[in-house]
Amino acid sequence: CKLQSAKVKTSGWFFIHFTLLILYLAFCLELLGPVFFYPVAFAAQPDPLLKQVEEHLEAWRLPQAEEMVSRLVRENPKSAAVLDLHARLRFYQGRYEEALRFLEQALALEAANEPRQALRLLTQQTHDTVKKLKSFESAHFILSLDEVKDGILAPHALDTLEKSYQAIGQALGYFPQAKVRVEIAPDAASFHAISTLSLRDIEETGAVGICKFNKIMTISPRALMHGYRWLDSLSHEYLHYAIVGLSGNKAPIWLHEGMARFYETRWRHSELLKGNEDYLTPSNRTLLVQALEKNRFVGFKKMEPSLIYLETPEEVQLAYAEAASAVDFMVQRKGHDGIRELLSELEKRPSQEAIEKVLGSPYAAFEIQWKDFLKAKGLKEIEGSRVRRLKVKGNQKEDEEAVELKEIQSVVARNRTHLGDRLSERGRTIAAVQEYQRALQASPHSPIILIKLARVLAQRERYEEALPHLKKAQQLDPDSGNTYIQLGHLYHATKNFPDAAAALEEAIQINPFNPTIYRLLSEVYARLGKPEQAKKSQATLERLMTAR
Repeated sequence: CKLQSAKVKTSGWFFIHFTLLILYLAFCLELLGPVFFYPVAFAAQPDPLLKQVEEHLEAWRLPQAEEMVSRLVRENPKSAAVLDLHARLRFYQGRYEEALRFLEQALALEAANEPRQALRLLTQQTHDTVKKLKSFESAHFILSLDEVKDGILAPHALDTLEKSYQAIGQALGYFPQAKVRVEIAPDAASFHAISTLSLRDIEETGAVGICKFNKIMTISPRALMHGYRWLDSLSHEYLHYAIVGLSGNKAPIWLHEGMARFYETRWRHSELLKGNEDYLTPSNRTLLVQALEKNRFVGFKKMEPSLIYLETPEEVQLAYAEAASAVDFMVQRKGHDGIRELLSELEKRPSQEAIEKVLGSPYAAFEIQWKDFLKAKGLKEIEGSRVRRLKVKGNQKEDEEAVELKEIQSVVARNRTHLGDRLSERGRTIAAVQEYQRALQASPHSPIILIKLARVLAQRERYEEALPHLKKAQQLDPDSGNTYIQLGHLYHATKNFPDAAAALEEAIQINPFNPTIYRLLSEVYARLGKPEQAKKSQATLERLMTAR
Protein backbone atom coordinates (compact mmCIF):
# COMPACT_ATOMS: atom_id res chain seq x y z
CA CYS A 1 0.00 0.00 0.00
CA LYS A 2 2.45 2.62 -1.19
CA LEU A 3 0.97 6.11 -1.02
CA GLN A 4 2.67 8.07 -3.77
CA SER A 5 2.92 11.90 -3.85
CA ALA A 6 -0.21 12.52 -1.79
CA LYS A 7 1.37 15.66 -0.28
CA VAL A 8 0.78 14.31 3.22
CA LYS A 9 2.62 16.34 5.84
CA THR A 10 4.45 13.61 7.71
CA SER A 11 8.05 12.51 7.96
CA GLY A 12 9.26 10.24 5.20
CA TRP A 13 10.77 7.76 7.67
CA PHE A 14 7.55 7.37 9.63
CA PHE A 15 5.44 6.97 6.54
CA ILE A 16 7.76 4.36 5.01
CA HIS A 17 7.87 2.49 8.32
CA PHE A 18 4.08 2.66 8.64
CA THR A 19 3.64 1.42 5.08
CA LEU A 20 5.99 -1.52 5.59
CA LEU A 21 4.19 -2.52 8.76
CA ILE A 22 0.81 -2.32 7.05
CA LEU A 23 2.13 -4.45 4.19
CA TYR A 24 3.41 -6.97 6.69
CA LEU A 25 0.03 -6.97 8.39
CA ALA A 26 -1.59 -7.47 5.01
CA PHE A 27 0.62 -10.47 4.37
CA CYS A 28 0.21 -12.01 7.79
CA LEU A 29 -3.53 -11.43 8.05
CA GLU A 30 -4.26 -12.06 4.37
CA LEU A 31 -5.45 -8.47 3.88
CA LEU A 32 -4.54 -8.73 0.21
CA GLY A 33 -7.98 -7.91 -1.14
CA PRO A 34 -9.64 -4.51 -0.89
CA VAL A 35 -13.07 -6.06 -0.52
CA PHE A 36 -13.01 -8.20 2.56
CA PHE A 37 -10.79 -9.44 5.37
CA TYR A 38 -9.62 -13.02 5.87
CA PRO A 39 -7.87 -12.98 9.25
CA VAL A 40 -5.85 -15.97 10.46
CA ALA A 41 -4.56 -16.79 13.91
CA PHE A 42 -1.46 -14.91 14.94
CA ALA A 43 -0.04 -18.22 16.10
CA ALA A 44 -1.06 -21.81 15.58
CA GLN A 45 -3.44 -22.77 18.36
CA PRO A 46 -4.55 -26.34 19.09
CA ASP A 47 -7.50 -25.20 21.20
CA PRO A 48 -10.69 -25.89 19.16
CA LEU A 49 -12.39 -22.93 20.84
CA LEU A 50 -9.73 -20.58 19.47
CA LYS A 51 -10.32 -22.04 16.02
CA GLN A 52 -14.06 -21.46 16.34
CA VAL A 53 -13.47 -17.83 17.33
CA GLU A 54 -11.27 -17.43 14.24
CA GLU A 55 -14.03 -18.82 12.06
CA HIS A 56 -16.63 -16.48 13.55
CA LEU A 57 -14.33 -13.48 13.11
CA GLU A 58 -13.66 -14.45 9.50
CA ALA A 59 -17.39 -14.56 8.83
CA TRP A 60 -18.04 -11.37 10.87
CA ARG A 61 -20.33 -13.30 13.19
CA LEU A 62 -19.45 -11.05 16.10
CA PRO A 63 -22.12 -12.05 18.65
CA GLN A 64 -20.91 -15.67 18.49
CA ALA A 65 -17.28 -14.54 18.65
CA GLU A 66 -18.09 -12.30 21.63
CA GLU A 67 -19.55 -15.18 23.60
CA MET A 68 -16.53 -17.40 23.01
CA VAL A 69 -13.98 -14.65 23.61
CA SER A 70 -15.62 -13.86 26.95
CA ARG A 71 -15.15 -17.48 27.96
CA LEU A 72 -11.52 -17.51 26.79
CA VAL A 73 -10.77 -14.31 28.70
CA ARG A 74 -12.18 -15.81 31.90
CA GLU A 75 -10.08 -18.94 31.46
CA ASN A 76 -6.85 -17.36 30.11
CA PRO A 77 -6.79 -13.64 31.01
CA LYS A 78 -3.03 -13.35 30.45
CA SER A 79 -2.75 -15.31 27.21
CA ALA A 80 -1.31 -13.16 24.39
CA ALA A 81 -3.27 -15.18 21.82
CA VAL A 82 -6.53 -14.57 23.68
CA LEU A 83 -5.73 -10.88 24.04
CA ASP A 84 -5.12 -10.74 20.29
CA LEU A 85 -8.53 -12.24 19.61
CA HIS A 86 -10.15 -9.88 22.10
CA ALA A 87 -8.44 -6.91 20.41
CA ARG A 88 -9.52 -8.01 16.93
CA LEU A 89 -13.09 -8.47 18.11
CA ARG A 90 -13.14 -4.94 19.54
CA PHE A 91 -11.52 -3.60 16.37
CA TYR A 92 -14.25 -5.23 14.28
CA GLN A 93 -16.84 -3.67 16.58
CA GLY A 94 -15.35 -0.21 16.13
CA ARG A 95 -14.31 -0.06 19.79
CA TYR A 96 -10.80 1.09 18.96
CA GLU A 97 -9.68 2.32 22.40
CA GLU A 98 -10.44 -1.08 23.92
CA ALA A 99 -8.69 -2.84 21.03
CA LEU A 100 -5.60 -0.73 21.66
CA ARG A 101 -5.64 -1.57 25.36
CA PHE A 102 -5.74 -5.33 24.69
CA LEU A 103 -3.01 -5.07 22.06
CA GLU A 104 -0.80 -3.18 24.53
CA GLN A 105 -1.35 -5.95 27.08
CA ALA A 106 -0.48 -8.61 24.49
CA LEU A 107 2.64 -6.70 23.44
CA ALA A 108 3.70 -6.46 27.08
CA LEU A 109 3.63 -10.26 27.18
CA GLU A 110 5.16 -10.85 23.73
CA ALA A 111 6.68 -7.71 22.24
CA ALA A 112 8.52 -9.41 19.36
CA ASN A 113 5.42 -10.05 17.29
CA GLU A 114 5.38 -7.96 14.11
CA PRO A 115 1.79 -8.73 13.03
CA ARG A 116 0.60 -7.64 16.46
CA GLN A 117 2.69 -4.46 16.21
CA ALA A 118 1.27 -3.76 12.77
CA LEU A 119 -2.30 -4.29 13.94
CA ARG A 120 -1.66 -1.98 16.85
CA LEU A 121 -0.41 0.71 14.46
CA LEU A 122 -3.40 0.25 12.15
CA THR A 123 -5.75 0.43 15.13
CA GLN A 124 -4.04 3.59 16.39
CA GLN A 125 -4.23 5.22 12.95
CA THR A 126 -7.90 4.29 12.67
CA HIS A 127 -8.68 5.57 16.16
CA ASP A 128 -6.87 8.86 15.51
CA THR A 129 -8.82 9.35 12.27
CA VAL A 130 -12.29 8.26 13.38
CA LYS A 131 -12.28 10.18 16.68
CA LYS A 132 -12.36 13.41 14.63
CA LEU A 133 -15.52 12.34 12.82
CA LYS A 134 -19.13 12.84 13.90
CA SER A 135 -21.67 10.02 13.80
CA PHE A 136 -25.14 10.18 12.26
CA GLU A 137 -27.58 7.29 12.64
CA SER A 138 -30.49 5.90 10.66
CA ALA A 139 -32.56 2.77 11.23
CA HIS A 140 -29.82 0.38 10.06
CA PHE A 141 -26.59 2.40 9.68
CA ILE A 142 -24.13 4.45 11.72
CA LEU A 143 -22.37 6.96 9.48
CA SER A 144 -19.20 8.75 10.60
CA LEU A 145 -17.81 11.73 8.68
CA ASP A 146 -16.17 15.12 9.08
CA GLU A 147 -19.17 17.30 9.92
CA VAL A 148 -17.52 20.60 9.01
CA LYS A 149 -16.18 19.50 5.63
CA ASP A 150 -18.61 16.75 4.64
CA GLY A 151 -21.74 17.31 6.70
CA ILE A 152 -23.89 17.89 3.61
CA LEU A 153 -23.28 14.26 2.62
CA ALA A 154 -25.03 12.74 5.64
CA PRO A 155 -28.71 12.90 4.55
CA HIS A 156 -27.95 11.69 1.02
CA ALA A 157 -25.67 8.89 2.25
CA LEU A 158 -28.11 7.55 4.84
CA ASP A 159 -31.03 7.77 2.42
CA THR A 160 -29.12 5.75 -0.19
CA LEU A 161 -27.92 3.19 2.35
CA GLU A 162 -31.44 2.65 3.68
CA LYS A 163 -32.74 2.25 0.12
CA SER A 164 -29.95 -0.26 -0.54
CA TYR A 165 -30.82 -2.11 2.67
CA GLN A 166 -34.40 -2.59 1.46
CA ALA A 167 -33.56 -3.21 -2.21
CA ILE A 168 -30.80 -5.74 -1.55
CA GLY A 169 -32.90 -7.34 1.16
CA GLN A 170 -35.71 -7.78 -1.35
CA ALA A 171 -33.37 -9.31 -3.92
CA LEU A 172 -31.23 -11.50 -1.67
CA GLY A 173 -33.23 -11.89 1.52
CA TYR A 174 -30.58 -10.31 3.73
CA PHE A 175 -31.56 -7.86 6.47
CA PRO A 176 -28.75 -7.47 9.05
CA GLN A 177 -30.08 -6.65 12.49
CA ALA A 178 -26.99 -4.92 13.87
CA LYS A 179 -26.39 -1.43 12.54
CA VAL A 180 -23.74 -1.33 9.82
CA ARG A 181 -20.87 1.07 10.44
CA VAL A 182 -19.87 3.40 7.59
CA GLU A 183 -16.87 5.73 7.64
CA ILE A 184 -16.36 8.45 5.02
CA ALA A 185 -12.75 9.65 5.12
CA PRO A 186 -12.29 13.37 4.40
CA ASP A 187 -9.12 12.99 2.32
CA ALA A 188 -6.72 10.50 0.73
CA ALA A 189 -4.40 10.37 3.74
CA SER A 190 -7.25 9.55 6.14
CA PHE A 191 -8.66 7.01 3.70
CA HIS A 192 -5.28 5.30 3.51
CA ALA A 193 -4.98 5.31 7.30
CA ILE A 194 -8.26 3.46 7.89
CA SER A 195 -8.43 1.29 4.76
CA THR A 196 -4.78 0.64 3.72
CA LEU A 197 -5.72 1.71 0.15
CA SER A 198 -3.14 3.95 -1.50
CA LEU A 199 -3.29 6.97 -3.79
CA ARG A 200 -2.36 4.66 -6.65
CA ASP A 201 -5.29 2.38 -5.81
CA ILE A 202 -7.68 5.35 -6.04
CA GLU A 203 -6.34 6.93 -9.22
CA GLU A 204 -5.32 3.84 -11.19
CA THR A 205 -7.96 1.29 -10.20
CA GLY A 206 -10.80 3.52 -9.02
CA ALA A 207 -10.75 2.04 -5.49
CA VAL A 208 -12.76 4.74 -3.70
CA GLY A 209 -14.46 2.39 -1.27
CA ILE A 210 -13.78 -0.80 0.62
CA CYS A 211 -15.64 -3.19 2.90
CA LYS A 212 -13.50 -4.96 5.49
CA PHE A 213 -13.04 -5.02 9.26
CA ASN A 214 -16.83 -5.44 9.49
CA LYS A 215 -17.48 -1.92 8.18
CA ILE A 216 -17.76 0.18 5.04
CA MET A 217 -15.16 2.83 4.21
CA THR A 218 -15.22 5.36 1.36
CA ILE A 219 -13.47 8.61 0.51
CA SER A 220 -15.36 11.89 0.35
CA PRO A 221 -16.21 12.99 -3.21
CA ARG A 222 -14.87 16.38 -2.14
CA ALA A 223 -11.36 14.86 -2.13
CA LEU A 224 -11.50 14.07 -5.85
CA MET A 225 -11.13 16.57 -8.65
CA HIS A 226 -14.52 15.97 -10.25
CA GLY A 227 -16.14 13.80 -7.60
CA TYR A 228 -17.30 10.27 -8.39
CA ARG A 229 -20.41 8.09 -8.13
CA TRP A 230 -20.14 8.17 -4.36
CA LEU A 231 -23.68 7.03 -3.60
CA ASP A 232 -23.36 4.02 -5.91
CA SER A 233 -20.04 3.33 -4.19
CA LEU A 234 -21.72 3.21 -0.78
CA SER A 235 -24.30 0.81 -2.17
CA HIS A 236 -21.52 -1.23 -3.83
CA GLU A 237 -19.71 -1.64 -0.52
CA TYR A 238 -22.93 -2.55 1.26
CA LEU A 239 -23.28 -5.38 -1.28
CA HIS A 240 -19.91 -6.70 -0.14
CA TYR A 241 -21.14 -6.57 3.45
CA ALA A 242 -24.25 -8.54 2.49
CA ILE A 243 -22.21 -11.10 0.52
CA VAL A 244 -19.98 -11.72 3.55
CA GLY A 245 -23.06 -12.26 5.69
CA LEU A 246 -24.78 -14.58 3.22
CA SER A 247 -21.72 -16.66 2.29
CA GLY A 248 -19.82 -16.75 5.57
CA ASN A 249 -17.13 -14.74 3.74
CA LYS A 250 -16.49 -17.63 1.36
CA ALA A 251 -17.33 -15.97 -1.97
CA PRO A 252 -14.49 -15.65 -4.52
CA ILE A 253 -13.36 -12.18 -5.57
CA TRP A 254 -14.98 -12.32 -9.01
CA LEU A 255 -18.39 -13.14 -7.52
CA HIS A 256 -17.97 -10.46 -4.86
CA GLU A 257 -17.15 -7.78 -7.42
CA GLY A 258 -19.59 -9.06 -10.01
CA MET A 259 -22.51 -8.99 -7.60
CA ALA A 260 -21.51 -5.63 -6.15
CA ARG A 261 -21.28 -4.08 -9.62
CA PHE A 262 -24.48 -5.74 -10.88
CA TYR A 263 -26.60 -4.74 -7.86
CA GLU A 264 -24.96 -1.41 -6.89
CA THR A 265 -27.57 0.72 -8.69
CA ARG A 266 -30.48 -1.34 -7.40
CA TRP A 267 -31.28 1.39 -4.84
CA ARG A 268 -32.20 3.75 -7.70
CA HIS A 269 -35.01 1.53 -9.03
CA SER A 270 -38.42 1.17 -7.44
CA GLU A 271 -38.96 -2.32 -8.88
CA LEU A 272 -36.78 -5.43 -8.65
CA LEU A 273 -35.42 -5.88 -12.17
CA LYS A 274 -34.29 -9.24 -13.50
CA GLY A 275 -32.49 -7.82 -16.53
CA ASN A 276 -30.56 -4.93 -14.98
CA GLU A 277 -27.92 -3.63 -17.39
CA ASP A 278 -26.75 -0.53 -15.53
CA TYR A 279 -23.30 -2.14 -15.33
CA LEU A 280 -23.02 -1.91 -19.12
CA THR A 281 -21.63 1.61 -19.19
CA PRO A 282 -20.28 2.88 -22.54
CA SER A 283 -16.70 2.00 -21.60
CA ASN A 284 -17.71 -1.43 -20.25
CA ARG A 285 -19.63 -2.21 -23.44
CA THR A 286 -16.60 -1.30 -25.49
CA LEU A 287 -14.22 -3.33 -23.33
CA LEU A 288 -16.46 -6.41 -23.49
CA VAL A 289 -16.83 -6.15 -27.28
CA GLN A 290 -13.06 -5.96 -27.67
CA ALA A 291 -12.57 -8.90 -25.30
CA LEU A 292 -15.05 -11.00 -27.29
CA GLU A 293 -13.48 -10.10 -30.62
CA LYS A 294 -9.93 -10.90 -29.48
CA ASN A 295 -10.95 -13.64 -27.01
CA ARG A 296 -8.81 -11.82 -24.48
CA PHE A 297 -10.59 -11.86 -21.13
CA VAL A 298 -9.09 -11.17 -17.72
CA GLY A 299 -10.50 -14.44 -16.42
CA PHE A 300 -11.84 -15.18 -12.97
CA LYS A 301 -8.62 -16.73 -11.63
CA LYS A 302 -6.55 -13.66 -12.43
CA MET A 303 -8.92 -11.51 -10.38
CA GLU A 304 -7.66 -13.17 -7.19
CA PRO A 305 -6.70 -11.99 -4.64
CA SER A 306 -7.89 -8.51 -5.63
CA LEU A 307 -8.64 -6.41 -8.70
CA ILE A 308 -6.26 -3.69 -7.53
CA TYR A 309 -3.34 -5.93 -8.54
CA LEU A 310 -4.33 -5.96 -12.21
CA GLU A 311 -1.96 -4.05 -14.46
CA THR A 312 -4.01 -1.26 -16.05
CA PRO A 313 -7.22 0.68 -15.35
CA GLU A 314 -8.68 -0.86 -18.50
CA GLU A 315 -7.94 -4.36 -17.21
CA VAL A 316 -9.57 -3.51 -13.87
CA GLN A 317 -12.73 -2.21 -15.53
CA LEU A 318 -12.87 -5.18 -17.89
CA ALA A 319 -12.68 -7.48 -14.87
CA TYR A 320 -15.63 -5.67 -13.28
CA ALA A 321 -17.58 -5.91 -16.54
CA GLU A 322 -16.81 -9.63 -16.95
CA ALA A 323 -17.80 -10.45 -13.38
CA ALA A 324 -21.01 -8.37 -13.50
CA SER A 325 -22.04 -9.93 -16.81
CA ALA A 326 -21.47 -13.41 -15.34
CA VAL A 327 -23.83 -12.50 -12.49
CA ASP A 328 -26.26 -11.12 -15.07
CA PHE A 329 -26.10 -14.50 -16.83
CA MET A 330 -26.83 -16.40 -13.61
CA VAL A 331 -29.72 -14.07 -12.73
CA GLN A 332 -31.22 -14.65 -16.17
CA ARG A 333 -30.86 -18.42 -15.70
CA LYS A 334 -31.85 -18.84 -12.05
CA GLY A 335 -33.21 -15.49 -10.89
CA HIS A 336 -32.24 -13.66 -7.72
CA ASP A 337 -33.21 -16.77 -5.73
CA GLY A 338 -30.46 -18.62 -7.58
CA ILE A 339 -27.89 -16.06 -6.46
CA ARG A 340 -29.13 -16.39 -2.89
CA GLU A 341 -28.84 -20.18 -3.12
CA LEU A 342 -25.32 -19.89 -4.52
CA LEU A 343 -24.17 -17.75 -1.61
CA SER A 344 -25.65 -20.24 0.83
CA GLU A 345 -23.90 -23.14 -0.92
CA LEU A 346 -20.55 -21.36 -0.69
CA GLU A 347 -20.58 -21.92 3.07
CA LYS A 348 -20.62 -25.67 2.44
CA ARG A 349 -18.49 -26.27 -0.66
CA PRO A 350 -15.86 -24.71 -2.98
CA SER A 351 -17.08 -22.05 -5.41
CA GLN A 352 -16.91 -24.18 -8.57
CA GLU A 353 -18.89 -26.99 -6.94
CA ALA A 354 -21.43 -24.49 -5.63
CA ILE A 355 -21.93 -23.01 -9.11
CA GLU A 356 -22.30 -26.49 -10.60
CA LYS A 357 -24.96 -27.38 -8.04
CA VAL A 358 -26.98 -24.19 -8.56
CA LEU A 359 -26.75 -24.11 -12.37
CA GLY A 360 -26.98 -27.87 -12.81
CA SER A 361 -24.08 -28.05 -15.25
CA PRO A 362 -20.27 -28.48 -15.15
CA TYR A 363 -18.25 -25.39 -14.31
CA ALA A 364 -16.52 -25.46 -17.70
CA ALA A 365 -19.94 -25.28 -19.34
CA PHE A 366 -20.80 -22.26 -17.18
CA GLU A 367 -17.90 -20.24 -18.59
CA ILE A 368 -18.77 -21.23 -22.17
CA GLN A 369 -22.47 -20.45 -21.71
CA TRP A 370 -21.66 -17.12 -20.07
CA LYS A 371 -19.57 -16.03 -23.07
CA ASP A 372 -22.32 -17.19 -25.43
CA PHE A 373 -24.74 -15.10 -23.35
CA LEU A 374 -22.46 -12.09 -23.81
CA LYS A 375 -22.23 -12.61 -27.57
CA ALA A 376 -26.02 -12.85 -27.81
CA LYS A 377 -26.37 -9.37 -26.33
CA GLY A 378 -25.05 -7.96 -29.60
CA LEU A 379 -23.01 -5.28 -27.86
CA LYS A 380 -21.41 -2.59 -30.01
CA GLU A 381 -18.34 -0.47 -29.38
CA ILE A 382 -19.20 3.10 -28.45
CA GLU A 383 -16.77 5.37 -30.23
CA GLY A 384 -15.16 7.87 -27.93
CA SER A 385 -15.91 6.00 -24.71
CA ARG A 386 -12.96 5.69 -22.36
CA VAL A 387 -12.28 4.33 -18.89
CA ARG A 388 -12.75 7.20 -16.45
CA ARG A 389 -9.70 8.09 -14.38
CA LEU A 390 -10.01 9.66 -10.97
CA LYS A 391 -7.80 12.48 -9.74
CA VAL A 392 -7.22 13.16 -6.06
CA LYS A 393 -6.92 16.81 -5.10
CA GLY A 394 -3.58 17.88 -3.65
CA ASN A 395 -2.92 20.39 -0.90
CA GLN A 396 -2.32 23.12 -3.45
CA LYS A 397 -5.23 24.36 -5.52
CA GLU A 398 -4.95 22.58 -8.82
CA ASP A 399 -6.19 23.91 -12.13
CA GLU A 400 -9.18 21.72 -13.00
CA GLU A 401 -9.23 23.20 -16.48
CA ALA A 402 -5.62 22.08 -17.08
CA VAL A 403 -6.48 18.57 -15.88
CA GLU A 404 -9.44 18.47 -18.27
CA LEU A 405 -7.34 19.66 -21.19
CA LYS A 406 -4.85 16.84 -20.63
CA GLU A 407 -7.70 14.36 -21.10
CA ILE A 408 -8.28 15.59 -24.67
CA GLN A 409 -6.13 13.28 -26.77
CA SER A 410 -5.91 15.33 -29.97
CA VAL A 411 -3.30 18.10 -29.73
CA VAL A 412 -5.21 20.21 -32.25
CA ALA A 413 -8.46 19.79 -30.31
CA ARG A 414 -6.68 20.55 -27.04
CA ASN A 415 -5.21 23.80 -28.36
CA ARG A 416 -8.52 24.87 -29.91
CA THR A 417 -10.29 24.13 -26.63
CA HIS A 418 -7.74 26.13 -24.66
CA LEU A 419 -8.27 29.10 -26.98
CA GLY A 420 -12.03 28.70 -26.62
CA ASP A 421 -11.64 28.80 -22.84
CA ARG A 422 -9.67 32.06 -22.99
CA LEU A 423 -12.22 33.65 -25.31
CA SER A 424 -15.09 32.51 -23.09
CA GLU A 425 -13.41 34.02 -20.01
CA ARG A 426 -13.23 37.38 -21.82
CA GLY A 427 -16.90 37.27 -22.71
CA ARG A 428 -16.25 36.65 -26.41
CA THR A 429 -18.76 33.82 -26.59
CA ILE A 430 -19.34 33.94 -30.37
CA ALA A 431 -15.63 33.43 -31.02
CA ALA A 432 -15.51 30.79 -28.26
CA VAL A 433 -18.31 28.84 -29.97
CA GLN A 434 -16.31 28.85 -33.20
CA GLU A 435 -13.16 27.55 -31.49
CA TYR A 436 -15.02 24.81 -29.63
CA GLN A 437 -16.69 23.76 -32.88
CA ARG A 438 -13.27 23.53 -34.54
CA ALA A 439 -11.99 21.54 -31.57
CA LEU A 440 -14.96 19.21 -31.91
CA GLN A 441 -14.11 18.61 -35.56
CA ALA A 442 -10.69 17.35 -34.47
CA SER A 443 -12.10 15.32 -31.55
CA PRO A 444 -15.82 14.70 -32.21
CA HIS A 445 -16.33 12.33 -29.28
CA SER A 446 -14.79 14.35 -26.46
CA PRO A 447 -17.30 14.87 -23.61
CA ILE A 448 -15.17 17.75 -22.32
CA ILE A 449 -15.44 19.71 -25.58
CA LEU A 450 -19.11 18.84 -25.98
CA ILE A 451 -19.89 20.23 -22.51
CA LYS A 452 -17.87 23.42 -23.06
CA LEU A 453 -19.53 24.06 -26.42
CA ALA A 454 -22.98 23.45 -24.95
CA ARG A 455 -22.26 25.84 -22.09
CA VAL A 456 -21.39 28.80 -24.32
CA LEU A 457 -24.28 28.03 -26.67
CA ALA A 458 -26.61 28.12 -23.67
CA GLN A 459 -25.08 31.42 -22.58
CA ARG A 460 -26.16 32.79 -25.95
CA GLU A 461 -29.62 31.24 -25.40
CA ARG A 462 -29.09 28.79 -28.27
CA TYR A 463 -30.64 26.03 -26.19
CA GLU A 464 -31.83 23.80 -29.04
CA GLU A 465 -28.27 23.65 -30.39
CA ALA A 466 -26.78 23.05 -26.94
CA LEU A 467 -29.02 20.16 -25.85
CA PRO A 468 -27.82 17.52 -28.40
CA HIS A 469 -24.20 18.15 -27.36
CA LEU A 470 -25.05 17.56 -23.71
CA LYS A 471 -27.04 14.43 -24.54
CA LYS A 472 -24.09 13.05 -26.50
CA ALA A 473 -21.70 13.88 -23.64
CA GLN A 474 -24.04 12.04 -21.26
CA GLN A 475 -24.10 8.98 -23.52
CA LEU A 476 -20.31 8.91 -23.79
CA ASP A 477 -19.63 9.55 -20.10
CA PRO A 478 -22.68 9.12 -17.86
CA ASP A 479 -20.56 9.74 -14.76
CA SER A 480 -19.60 13.35 -15.45
CA GLY A 481 -21.18 15.69 -12.92
CA ASN A 482 -20.59 18.70 -15.18
CA THR A 483 -22.91 17.25 -17.82
CA TYR A 484 -25.82 17.08 -15.38
CA ILE A 485 -25.13 20.58 -14.02
CA GLN A 486 -25.19 22.02 -17.53
CA LEU A 487 -28.37 20.07 -18.29
CA GLY A 488 -29.85 21.52 -15.10
CA HIS A 489 -28.89 25.01 -16.26
CA LEU A 490 -30.44 24.47 -19.67
CA TYR A 491 -33.69 22.95 -18.42
CA HIS A 492 -34.01 25.67 -15.79
CA ALA A 493 -33.55 28.37 -18.44
CA THR A 494 -36.19 26.77 -20.68
CA LYS A 495 -38.56 26.32 -17.71
CA ASN A 496 -38.48 22.52 -17.95
CA PHE A 497 -38.38 22.21 -14.18
CA PRO A 498 -39.03 18.45 -13.78
CA ASP A 499 -36.07 17.58 -16.03
CA ALA A 500 -33.98 20.28 -14.36
CA ALA A 501 -34.62 18.70 -10.96
CA ALA A 502 -33.76 15.21 -12.26
CA ALA A 503 -30.48 16.40 -13.80
CA LEU A 504 -29.39 18.33 -10.72
CA GLU A 505 -30.29 15.47 -8.37
CA GLU A 506 -28.10 13.25 -10.56
CA ALA A 507 -25.27 15.76 -10.18
CA ILE A 508 -25.49 15.39 -6.39
CA GLN A 509 -24.75 11.68 -6.85
CA ILE A 510 -21.40 12.62 -8.40
CA ASN A 511 -20.12 16.01 -7.24
CA PRO A 512 -22.32 17.28 -4.39
CA PHE A 513 -20.02 20.15 -3.41
CA ASN A 514 -20.80 22.38 -6.41
CA PRO A 515 -22.89 25.30 -5.07
CA THR A 516 -24.53 25.81 -8.48
CA ILE A 517 -26.52 22.61 -7.96
CA TYR A 518 -28.28 23.94 -4.87
CA ARG A 519 -28.75 27.47 -6.19
CA LEU A 520 -30.64 26.07 -9.16
CA LEU A 521 -32.45 23.41 -7.14
CA SER A 522 -33.80 25.93 -4.64
CA GLU A 523 -35.46 27.78 -7.54
CA VAL A 524 -36.54 24.60 -9.36
CA TYR A 525 -38.17 23.05 -6.29
CA ALA A 526 -39.98 26.31 -5.57
CA ARG A 527 -41.37 26.30 -9.11
CA LEU A 528 -42.43 22.66 -8.68
CA GLY A 529 -44.34 23.44 -5.50
CA LYS A 530 -41.86 21.71 -3.17
CA PRO A 531 -41.12 24.40 -0.57
CA GLU A 532 -39.45 22.08 1.97
CA GLN A 533 -36.98 20.75 -0.59
CA ALA A 534 -36.36 24.30 -1.82
CA LYS A 535 -35.61 25.36 1.75
CA LYS A 536 -33.17 22.46 2.27
CA SER A 537 -31.36 23.27 -0.98
CA GLN A 538 -31.02 26.91 0.04
CA ALA A 539 -29.66 25.86 3.44
CA THR A 540 -27.09 23.60 1.77
CA LEU A 541 -26.08 26.43 -0.57
CA GLU A 542 -25.57 28.80 2.35
CA ARG A 543 -23.55 26.18 4.22
CA LEU A 544 -21.26 25.63 1.23
CA MET A 545 -20.77 29.35 0.65
CA THR A 546 -20.00 29.92 4.34
CA ALA A 547 -17.41 27.12 4.26
CA ARG A 548 -15.76 28.73 1.26
